[in-house]
Amino acid sequence: MSIYELNSIVKKIDEKNLSDISDVLNKKDIWIKHPLRHTERIGWLDFNKVTNSSQDECSKTIKNLDSKKFIFIGMGGSIQTGKVLSQISNENNMLFIDSTNPMEIKSISEKLNLKECIFVIMSKSGTTLETLKLMHFFINKVKAIKNNNFGQSFIAITDKGTDLEKFALKNNFFKVLISPKNIGGRFSSSTFYGMLPYCLIKKKLNKKFYLKSNEINEKCSLILNALYASINGLDFKKINIKISSDYSEMGIWLEQLISESSGKDNKGASPVISYIENEKSRLKIFTSPDNKGHEQEILRINLTKDTILEDMYFWQISIVILCKKLNVYPFDEPDVKSSKLNTLRILKEGEKNIKIGSQFSSSQFSKLLDLNKEKDLLYINLYIQEKKELKNNVENLKLLIQKTLNIDLITGFGPRYLHSVGQLQKGGPKNIWVLFLYDENIEKIRTNNDGISELKDIYCSQLLGDLMALKSKNINTYLININSKKSNPFDNIMEEIKELS
Repeated sequence: MSIYELNSIVKKIDEKNLSDISDVLNKKDIWIKHPLRHTERIGWLDFNKVTNSSQDECSKTIKNLDSKKFIFIGMGGSIQTGKVLSQISNENNMLFIDSTNPMEIKSISEKLNLKECIFVIMSKSGTTLETLKLMHFFINKVKAIKNNNFGQSFIAITDKGTDLEKFALKNNFFKVLISPKNIGGRFSSSTFYGMLPYCLIKKKLNKKFYLKSNEINEKCSLILNALYASINGLDFKKINIKISSDYSEMGIWLEQLISESSGKDNKGASPVISYIENEKSRLKIFTSPDNKGHEQEILRINLTKDTILEDMYFWQISIVILCKKLNVYPFDEPDVKSSKLNTLRILKEGEKNIKIGSQFSSSQFSKLLDLNKEKDLLYINLYIQEKKELKNNVENLKLLIQKTLNIDLITGFGPRYLHSVGQLQKGGPKNIWVLFLYDENIEKIRTNNDGISELKDIYCSQLLGDLMALKSKNINTYLININSKKSNPFDNIMEEIKELS
């Protein structure tokens, strides 16, 4: 089991925390009034029952599958648990796709041996735009080699009665796994969305789950004490988290859990997450830096891969209790829809080639800094290919901004962030500014009527749709084109920052 160590500056046991934990475990309604009943979203609280039953069904599903590669396609909470499990187990028989970036999808599709692939399509609603478009993109690829008999190469995970379930049954998918209706996406770690990837690596992570109430009380109370200490006395509530780079996907999972649960009604806790290179398997919560940049460690968690699903469960309970303290309802995501509606409208209006022109050049970053020097937080939304070298460049840019300019920021790759911090940007505290960085090489990508052109239009429409949604909230929002083919696409911005220091 992972080891939790709370700094002595924080009181270790708070009776109010234990009372809140007990109320949640007993499924009491402790939040503000809301049309969505809490009982419709708390099925995940039955951790032992849900994980073990999901594991049994998933084990049966894959028992007779003769496949060397599993391709998981989904967005947000439906896919992120699998990404965490895959990373910490170093498993290479799984690939996760949560992007419509046409350059990325083109590169992936050209490398896959489709005869050896099983595609797992994951959408709770069964209507997720990106997921369904990617599904049809790969269906067309598989049809070409299997003479239209594609169904046995696909598995669907969705709710009962969705369009995805109907399509999967009609086309004879290998398996349709029906997820519990009373569990939302970001709380779905213990359901089929997390347990199917888990079962594929169960030789390394193989057990029955049995959590005891005293352990839940202890771990959740420690997390809550740390969370309250991290935001104590702050008008703009930030949770300062550092996590080892070998658990970076856990950082992204936490980012979504915190952002979508708390970021609404102009309130919220903003997860400012950075990565530790010189330590393994650590998750730490710190106080927010003071005016001199000093911060203090509050909680240290020494993570173990064997109990990561239990750790996720502790965090889920803790964050829904944090939402009680913030006076927000944790189980909805009301502001995600605005970007979706804008995207659909842009696509419906139907410019065949949706082009994006920059509002600012990368040599004007200092001007934007000056315009937003009183803001609490910067979001950088990245519409670029999520390749290793580019991700490293992003981290270097992020660190430079934090250390040189003392600006807190959250970065996210599009369209994935739309299902995560996208809710927080539009529904949370408004003293923020947002910068979109778009790869101008998207415009130059060549297509051969193979579905890439449609993905390109969706990708660009998602950027424009979200930009419009943010501007409609009167949030300072800017767009800069960058060239991903440069050795460092952010060199102009970084040079300006260095000059300012």
